[in-house]
Amino acid sequence: MVKPVSAPHVGDALNFDTMLEVGTLPLGASSSGFTIKLDPSTGLQVRTATTFGPSFAERALTSGEGGINVGVSFMNSSFDRLGSQTFKGMQVRSVSAPSATDSRSGTINLSETATTVLVAGRMGVTDNLDIGVMLPIVTIKVNGSTSLANGRGDILTYATGSDQGSGLGDVAGIVKYRFYSFGTGQPDPGGLAVMATLRFPTGSTESLRGLGVTRTMVSLIASGGQGRFRPHANAGYEYWSSGVSVVSDATGSSVTARNQMQYAAGFEFEAAPKATLLLDLVGGQVFGAGKLAFQADATPAAGSTSSSTLVALPEGITRVAIAPGLKVNLKGKILFSANALITLKNDGIHARVSPMAGIDMTF
Repeated sequence: MVKPVSAPHVGDALNFDTMLEVGTLPLGASSSGFTIKLDPSTGLQVRTATTFGPSFAERALTSGEGGINVGVSFMNSSFDRLGSQTFKGMQVRSVSAPSATDSRSGTINLSETATTVLVAGRMGVTDNLDIGVMLPIVTIKVNGSTSLANGRGDILTYATGSDQGSGLGDVAGIVKYRFYSFGTGQPDPGGLAVMATLRFPTGSTESLRGLGVTRTMVSLIASGGQGRFRPHANAGYEYWSSGVSVVSDATGSSVTARNQMQYAAGFEFEAAPKATLLLDLVGGQVFGAGKLAFQADATPAAGSTSSSTLVALPEGITRVAIAPGLKVNLKGKILFSANALITLKNDGIHARVSPMAGIDMTF
């Protein structure tokens, strides 16, 4: 990344926030679109739901014993904001002095793009138990420029740069168990399930593709409905094996992010026999650190009356997004999905809209 015209910890804080955003974005790999179960009254395999499942959430339905689902999705996030600020001409350093020629203002123009190709697979071990794996391939591209001007607007220093890195992100393994049903009969009336997601530190922290810690999330899942409308809701807490830290100011003190919670609630609607409309509210909280703010320095720069710098705060990141989408049965048991994460609130570095498309198949 291009280091801002300021103390080194400013660039570290921006890298830290990018890594947190990439590492904690919800993975767009949901339950199998075709859930199959043996109907004892007929002896035939039947679909347990007429909808194809959410994309950024989970439903309690499982794949069914022996059911296998594989899929590939593509999501692109162009990070252009930090909280409510844009990266275009964002101020990262300010120094006030008795004369305009001694005053300083450091700004940054930054463009960051994260592209994730997710390869996922799930298998039904029993009618109520699924296991699966998700392999994210992440590419991070950064382009930026920084400038330092005095109080008269004269540019004193200007620099540009770019970088790119790609490879495996933090791999996830999942186990989902449905422990309660809301009733019997077909279509399935829904129920309650619990899911454990274990994410391994396989992504490079230097390339901002992973957090470098082992993470374990336990989620409670509820879903229901036997008609064309099927609601669902999830809530989970993720424990990190250790914290992720960054230097926060010129004194060398640091802040640490550790653990997060995520939630989702929404519905599936059978718009046609081969098309499902989706809408979810997706949110969460990273605890401990991640929020950045422009704050006055405890010790102003030499010869100045005051100075301020962009720093990492001991405050977490709150995120809320809406996720509309569509799943279409192309042929046989092949599904095409198109979705988007649209940010409503995010205290950290983020994209306003992250589109996603995918293909999955059930065997």
